[in-house]
Amino acid sequence: MSTLETGRGPRLVPVRGADGRVGWSLVAANGRRLASAVRAYRSDRELAAGIGELLAERAVLRFVLSQREDRLWVWTAHLPARTTRAGAGGGEAVARSARGYLRRDQCRQSVTAFLQGADHVQRLRRLGGGSAPSSAW
Repeated sequence: MSTLETGRGPRLVPVRGADGRVGWSLVAANGRRLASAVRAYRSDRELAAGIGELLAERAVLRFVLSQREDRLWVWTAHLPARTTRAGAGGGEAVARSARGYLRRDQCRQSVTAFLQGADHVQRLRRLGGGSAPSSAW
């Protein structure tokens, strides 16, 4: 039986803030957080739309790797820009690494793990299953 058939593997879990806004974390099968949402959404419906866009656009996400002040490497994923207006910027930031990494290559490997996890979640969605707590996801 495959990981996909049993439902094991990376999954999206909701994260609700004290202010009632909701975000998400991508969690590996072993429980380790791989990534989290950059923004918090006002409702579950808005969250579902944001997740849908992230998963649909995952092949064209732009990843920026940077080093924080504590010298750990982190990444941020950006959706493509939705306008051709000059100076519009590089698109909306939608996801970020869940932690910092000592080396740049470890950070790049985390990007790969995130993309593989997003692919897994998208396959589960297509099959109508998965561990998403809301049917709207």
